[in-house]
Amino acid sequence: MKSYLTKAIALFLLLGVVSCSKDDLRQYDALQQKNAVESLNDPYLLSSILTKTTLFYQNMNWGSTMLPGAVQYTERNFQGGDNTYQGFKQLPTDLYSAMDILKFIDASIKLADSRGSKTHVGIFTTFRVLLFSFMTDFYGDVYYSQALKGREGILYPEYDKQADIYSGLLKELDGAGANISSGTEPISATYDLMFGGDKGQWLKFCNSLRLRLLIHESAKLSDASAKISAAAALPLLSDASDQNASIAYVGTNAANSWVGGPNNWGVPSQEFDRRRPCKTFVDILASYNDPRAEVWFAPVEKPWTADPAKDGLSFSTTDPNGFTYTSTWEYVDLTNSLISDQVPNILDKDKVYVGFIAGMLGDWKNGNGHYDVAAGGVVGNFKVSKYSQLFQQNAHALIRAQIMNKDEVNFNLAEAAVKGFISGNADNYYRAGITASMQRWGIGASDISGYLAQSSIALPSDNPGKLAKIAEQKWIALFSVASEAYLNLRRTLLPNIFTKGNLGNFQFPLRYRYPGNEPGQNVQAYNKGVATLSPALDDQFSKMWLLQ
Repeated sequence: MKSYLTKAIALFLLLGVVSCSKDDLRQYDALQQKNAVESLNDPYLLSSILTKTTLFYQNMNWGSTMLPGAVQYTERNFQGGDNTYQGFKQLPTDLYSAMDILKFIDASIKLADSRGSKTHVGIFTTFRVLLFSFMTDFYGDVYYSQALKGREGILYPEYDKQADIYSGLLKELDGAGANISSGTEPISATYDLMFGGDKGQWLKFCNSLRLRLLIHESAKLSDASAKISAAAALPLLSDASDQNASIAYVGTNAANSWVGGPNNWGVPSQEFDRRRPCKTFVDILASYNDPRAEVWFAPVEKPWTADPAKDGLSFSTTDPNGFTYTSTWEYVDLTNSLISDQVPNILDKDKVYVGFIAGMLGDWKNGNGHYDVAAGGVVGNFKVSKYSQLFQQNAHALIRAQIMNKDEVNFNLAEAAVKGFISGNADNYYRAGITASMQRWGIGASDISGYLAQSSIALPSDNPGKLAKIAEQKWIALFSVASEAYLNLRRTLLPNIFTKGNLGNFQFPLRYRYPGNEPGQNVQAYNKGVATLSPALDDQFSKMWLLQ
């Protein structure tokens, strides 16, 4: 993975150069691009695209706290603007990051096409759709039909309307699926870091991305049932034997290691301590006796207890992955003024797993009544869980850079069944989604069966109740895939967590604002894009076409 990344970075830099408008310089630039890629084979291009794209997604889902904070997975324990959506006020440049990868993808498609490598053209096109869908899902109208055509003289591309982008992306997936199916060249099991050379899995991923996009725009489609039922009839990443669209970390250097591990954040890590699970998330898991909590969260170091007999007693916990923790109970002793002063802040007693309240305004010192500030240090809090030591590893079998998992696909099918888009059994898809998520985190069969047997897990009889339950379990399953969790929460408004904790006075953001360079360098296209928003303002609360 290291050698692949090193070569890929050099190529990205070359492809990222914008050529001069003079014909001779454009021709020279095109020749340089050709020389850069012509010696690279399809397997190498595949591994580079996989690596760059999955790491881009995983950085959104964990490296940053903007989206994990917005969907109430994570609260920052220090400088907590993301606890109240403040990052959405900025001008996120993720659009440009996606475009940098798309430059490489488009060059790879041309090269593979010139070689007649139809399967690889289909796979690369699937990633092209994935990244353009990210751009329009988060920003609204963006450049698409005129994008990446600087060498054709289009230096200031027009924005396409979101409805047209979605239509174009679905057509691209038609071609991608056809190319994957009809291509005859082999896929290298060594360089295919995602599916190990399994062509059938690539076709399923392509089809599953189609289903995702159709679910995203289902409220805008007059023929949603026909299109979604057709997509659901295709081979999808939904069976127990299917793999997930993700890649493993190697763990030998910062570039190929999990972002929270020693190679990136070091040990001990203040950055790790600054990220704590949200109380909304912890409490919902606790209400279902969810075994994933023991995998994701660390026990509180000094949990509160209402039982004076337990005061000062220590206990050890070993989680399902063999990581060990020591905790010591502390009695809520009202004769101690330091403790009695904290009573209004003590929200959780006699609990091993505790989260920070949603929308915490940087008051980490008082989170769940923590008062031992001097011992806690800059970011310490002994009364709220940290994340599990699992998330401090450079590499681990359960930690992968993810794009799409089969639990998401099954929950999409469950929603489609409840809404009458498909004829399948919603309960079967719903339970398959839960099972796939739990298996992905190493939960055993008996624990999964026990979880599913609870009456609180059963789907209600009414359709609104079913959709709410499906959305809640999908939200749980999308932990560590916060980008899709955000889009699903924004689309369905489920689960209804928007006023939890201190968030009642904050408005949930609906989009990313355009990067600052757009009104400065591409102002005509930018103005047309803003004009289609409702209201026509480039802020985080305006509704794009998908939401209007």
